Amino acid sequence: MSVKLRPQRSYDHRLKELVRASGDPSLAKELGIPASTVMGWLCSPPQQVVTLDVPSMKEQELQREVLILRRRIRKLLALLRLLVVLLRISGFTFQHDLRPSRSGTGRRLLK
Repeated sequence: MSVKLRPQRSYDHRLKELVRASGDPSLAKELGIPASTVMGWLCSPPQQVVTLDVPSMKEQELQREVLILRRRIRKLLALLRLLVVLLRISGFTFQHDLRPSRSGTGRRLLK
């Protein structure tokens, strides 16, 4: 009887460090990484990694800022979608607009 083991996944150390630095597990969740794996990254100390391509601190800060801005964009898009739905439900249209009257002394509502 043989037991088939699921292959162990490995992730880039820069991704782990980015998740640790931000403290936000949703960053990795968007990439399909299991929540238990991400929580392990957050709870355990970082491992020592030997690499030739050492990103500068500026590069890491820019990556963190990009992730923060992407999250902000997602929130703003969700709010915009909600606003559009509320406007449609309320029956709001752009059919009525205010234009100056012909006499130029006031405004009138045109339908």
